[in-house]
Amino acid sequence: MVYYTMRNLRALLFATALLIASFASISSVSNFVSAIPSEIIDDQFVFGPIVGLSENQSGAVDWIMVGNWRLNMANDTDVQNNHHSDVFNAAIEMVKPDGTARHTHTLTDFVVLNVTHPDNNATIYNGTSTVSLQAGPATDIPTSIQKSNDNVIIVNIDPESVDKHFGKLPMYGVPINPDLIKPFHMIEDKDKNVSKY
Repeated sequence: MVYYTMRNLRALLFATALLIASFASISSVSNFVSAIPSEIIDDQFVFGPIVGLSENQSGAVDWIMVGNWRLNMANDTDVQNNHHSDVFNAAIEMVKPDGTARHTHTLTDFVVLNVTHPDNNATIYNGTSTVSLQAGPATDIPTSIQKSNDNVIIVNIDPESVDKHFGKLPMYGVPINPDLIKPFHMIEDKDKNVSKY
């Protein structure tokens, strides 16, 4: 049991490092803000990086997954009334730890079937999505998206429905800090002073 916990801790630490690296790369693009549609900046959408790991049978990391996600879930009523969807989309790149076999998948057409609230800080949207695979799009794949404290999203794609392509572990995302997509001269510090960098 301790081995399993330590292995998961290593995987979580690695995923956290990938998230931090994603933030650093996004913040280094000073003209990025001009390429983002105004409806995203105006808070109709939430978006950010997503990371995950897939392990082989011996518990070693088999695939690294990184990408971007976009979410438009204003409230439960809006979500439950959305029967086709622009609710959640993601682009996920997979690469072996040695840097080989890099390829991309998309998760689109997320349709919410039900919404649950396991506690005051979490909302789980259960539904189906379309996942692009090598053989073509796989439709009606059971998918759940959990929002926790509006700071973390957890994406679970049913492993059996995609031949365990993404492994059994969930993928984690965080909303991008809107300040990170501003040009550096517009970023404010903690004391609300405009950065001079």
